[in-house]
Amino acid sequence: MKRPATLSQFQKRYHGQQEARRGLIGTSNEALSKSKRAIFALHRDDPKAAADLLVQAEKLFTKAERSFKKFPALRYEGAYKAALEEYAEALLFEQYLRTGKLGKIHERAMDPYVYLAGLTDTTGEMVRYAVRQVTLGNMKAVGEVYDAVEMVVEYLLDMDLTGYLRTKFDQAKKNLRRLEGMTYDLAIRDK
Repeated sequence: MKRPATLSQFQKRYHGQQEARRGLIGTSNEALSKSKRAIFALHRDDPKAAADLLVQAEKLFTKAERSFKKFPALRYEGAYKAALEEYAEALLFEQYLRTGKLGKIHERAMDPYVYLAGLTDTTGEMVRYAVRQVTLGNMKAVGEVYDAVEMVVEYLLDMDLTGYLRTKFDQAKKNLRRLEGMTYDLAIRDK
């Protein structure tokens, strides 16, 4: 029996999608790495390096997203979503350091699932920032970070998150407890 043309077309499309998927995963991993390195630069108090890395990540996302026109399902690829979460985290952390607030970030990271995952992870970066500020003698920063993380946890409490986001929320609550402990230790030390 001769193979129907439809099967050959599906085979060609499948192979094309798999090739595009491999490219998307590689590019997404690069974007995730740039976002992670931007966070590290922010912790080193190097906002210029962080901004440069975030621009590089944006270019990588633009490159990766080209495949969505031909293969829309790739938008839901795990590596791409993970890279977006790290990117959201980097943008939120940078925003907090620059303005003291958390709010709107680049549109590509404003999907509720991505944004909320990035927001919960940002609380961990804020705790690391607070620890560094204590070592630099800036005790006031701990209270400011505590207020911001407490606001995030209270906000997330109202959302009744489930699944993956619930796990992320539990991590944010642990970050708040770490800050509570740090605040308590600083209060005792000052007495």
